[in-house]
Amino acid sequence: MLQTLFTAPSHRNPDLTAQGTGNRSPRDLWKSPNISAFAVYLSPSAPPASPPTEMTPRLFLPKPPLLVKPLIACASLIAISAFLAAHYELESPVLPALSWAWNKLNEFDVIRDNVEALKTYVGVDEESQMYAKERASGGRHPGSDVNVDFRATGLPMFTREQLQLFDGTRPSKPVYLALLGRVYDVEKGRKHYGKGGGYHFFAGKDATRAFVSGDFTDEGLVDDVEGLSEQDLLGIHDWVTFYERDYKLVGILQGTYYDANGKMTQRLKEVKQLIDKAKEWRNSQAKESEVFPPCNSEWHKDSGGRVWCTTKSGGIHREWVGVPRKLFNSATKSHRCACVKNFGPPLATHDEHGKRGDLDHPNLQEYDECSPTSMSCKLPSRDDA
Repeated sequence: MLQTLFTAPSHRNPDLTAQGTGNRSPRDLWKSPNISAFAVYLSPSAPPASPPTEMTPRLFLPKPPLLVKPLIACASLIAISAFLAAHYELESPVLPALSWAWNKLNEFDVIRDNVEALKTYVGVDEESQMYAKERASGGRHPGSDVNVDFRATGLPMFTREQLQLFDGTRPSKPVYLALLGRVYDVEKGRKHYGKGGGYHFFAGKDATRAFVSGDFTDEGLVDDVEGLSEQDLLGIHDWVTFYERDYKLVGILQGTYYDANGKMTQRLKEVKQLIDKAKEWRNSQAKESEVFPPCNSEWHKDSGGRVWCTTKSGGIHREWVGVPRKLFNSATKSHRCACVKNFGPPLATHDEHGKRGDLDHPNLQEYDECSPTSMSCKLPSRDDA
């Protein structure tokens, strides 16, 4: 089978113009040294021995080598599919095949380089994923923890001025950044942290606060963590874990968190205590969510809203459904909707003989104009409130 890809403009081949063909035969045209019509022979068999008899001359070429662009496209689709499947925790027998195909395609340097560039562009590289998770979850996302030793035994000291020399604008120097006063060599991520990179504003300084605040102005790119919430402090801890695991610790920054002798300042000790308390808070929140899972909810401006419970509401899988209740925080006086077990022994307290679940918990309150046994409660619109 023959498929013509393109024919060059006739001005490049006078023999093919209406004026230039005259009474010449197709075989004469075929022998023309200036012929510039191209075709690809798609059959697996050898090309015919004689030229075609059609009026349009064609040049038969050997089957071309496998094209790189289709391979890159396939590799990109496989990489994106695998990323989406992992991100949404999809289970499918196709995934092992995708993984195998990706590993094979990744052996080609040109494909691997192009896919890495694509991943960086669309934001699915590791740094981009990490930052996206931090911003979306307020610093709460799963990840392998690393035991960080904040003591600076034997590590070089940097002043702020010295660290600025490693901001990625000098090709002769590697790229460094600091987090809680700990200096990391991020040269292998220069495409991110170097000049023109998406995270260049972190390079050559300690901008701990900006890692969770998202404020990349001069006022926001600071190391001060005063007033950050538990979620933000956990986010900083996750970033420290990330850099400790993936990058080399090369020094200590003199200033807020370490003194001129490399010893921890009182402020760093305080921040460590705040992070430990934030971890305790996270554990208590997880336990509370298992006992009082969040409700499903929806809201419409005109008709108001609705809260309801299922066996999967709040992302907590369980055997019971529960009923919606207002769960108050005794410290902040705020409340959220919780699905409360309404039969058998309670979960919040130990009472093997109980039959009302957690309905009698002191921090719970029923919704107005909602049946105590209903699994769904209607919320009034703001106009009705």
